[in-house]
Amino acid sequence: MDHNYIDDLLLKCLRADPVRAEGAGIPPISEADWNALLEQAARHGITPLFYHGLRTHCPGVSIPPAVTAALRQAYLENAARNVRLYQILSGVLQALHRHTIPVIVLKGAHLAELVYGAPALRFMGDLDLLVKTGDLMKVDALLIEMGCTPTIHNRIVASDNNEFVYIMPRRDVCLEVHWSILSPLLPFAIDTEGQWERARPARIAGVDAAVFCPEDLLLHLCLHAGCTHGFEPGLKLFCDIREILRHYGEGLDWGVVQHRARAWGAEKCVYLTLRLSRELLGVALPEEFMESLKPSDFNEGFLALARDQIFSRKDRAGQPLSMWPAVASFWGSARLRDKVVLFLKGFFISREAMARLYPPPADSIRIYFYYFVRLKDLLRVYGRDIWRWLRRDEEMKAFARDGKNLTTLKDWLTTS
Repeated sequence: MDHNYIDDLLLKCLRADPVRAEGAGIPPISEADWNALLEQAARHGITPLFYHGLRTHCPGVSIPPAVTAALRQAYLENAARNVRLYQILSGVLQALHRHTIPVIVLKGAHLAELVYGAPALRFMGDLDLLVKTGDLMKVDALLIEMGCTPTIHNRIVASDNNEFVYIMPRRDVCLEVHWSILSPLLPFAIDTEGQWERARPARIAGVDAAVFCPEDLLLHLCLHAGCTHGFEPGLKLFCDIREILRHYGEGLDWGVVQHRARAWGAEKCVYLTLRLSRELLGVALPEEFMESLKPSDFNEGFLALARDQIFSRKDRAGQPLSMWPAVASFWGSARLRDKVVLFLKGFFISREAMARLYPPPADSIRIYFYYFVRLKDLLRVYGRDIWRWLRRDEEMKAFARDGKNLTTLKDWLTTS
């Protein structure tokens, strides 16, 4: 099957102009291609939005009954899932509200309710909140009292983390509690205090909370797409950006976006993400703004590398998205010596980082014995792949090339 053809079809359906009737520009689609489109839409986390777009913007496109049924079912399942997620979120926000703990609702829960207008249109993988560092221990105690299970043993604010993750009781839902939107390991000067000052009051899940102002919301999504996951989330975040621009329209100040992107040192990531939004989904952006933000060392090769990441169908060897950039750096290194250095750096992590992975606290001498456990864990996870690479396995060689491409892209995004 021609994957590029399927990707182009998916983009045509997403880009369909509402003012053009009968799905103009979309060719007849075979049932096999419809099934491939369904698979790709699910991988990108946009099936509900894809279904909505086909119904409202492309009424003339002939869709096989089985595909229509599958799309409708996915839409209804997401609607039911989001109702459940907002019920969970409501309970958490009410608990924080009772204890006068300020909170900013991030990403999906904000977008689905206030930006998309219909919560069922936006798939949410988990729930994300931003709280102040001084409130973290109170929030931690409240969540544990509610029956939430933390995913790490010792919750420590250190120089290499920006979130604690909890599993909700009797639920397959993660709650991520952030005190900064990005890892401090990334070289960006995020104005967290300013984000709190600029936050706007909002009612989410029936509870009073706060959300980012439009400019901070847009910047957050650009950074999340490019620098947190190397564009691996796919098309969902680009659809988010399109919906933000549609929703806020003239209320979004592009001069502020430009000034803040430069102040944070994030203009490369913002430019590339917005450029991709225009190229992929036809998002209208001010030409003067884009030209003024364009980095002097930009070339079209970075656009191609990012697009390859967005549409890649390669198996990430079972790694979660948050781990893929680190794994890519390892496999993308050309020399064995570089791989050894990266492995040792990943092995000899700080005591604080060890304490988040294993039971002993950071100031206990027992933490040093757990470095042997960590070595065992790393070999268990990566040992088979290392052996395959040493044997010149073709699949691992391709995996290494993909890793090198992502490393090249991320290095450019994170250098000033």
